[in-house]
Amino acid sequence: MTSTSTQGAHQVYIVRIDGTRFGPFESSLEPNKALIYEVTLNAGAGDRIELHDAAGDVQTHVISNTHFQPQMSDVPAHYTVRWR
Repeated sequence: MTSTSTQGAHQVYIVRIDGTRFGPFESSLEPNKALIYEVTLNAGAGDRIELHDAAGDVQTHVISNTHFQPQMSDVPAHYTVRWR
């Protein structure tokens, strides 16, 4: 799976409150949320998500909620990361 979005391809990174940065992650973007295809993700409310597009632009959002979804049928396990 590759990073996809209705807004174009993005690389997704998580930046913890202490400045530790993780990624890039395989993801799908939707308005105000990303589905990150990882079974362990060290992220929570107050951390930041960075969306890097192919043109080099970066959008940064503060994470408001994360939720893990185990694999179901054809949908791989993933985290839903929401931002404000």
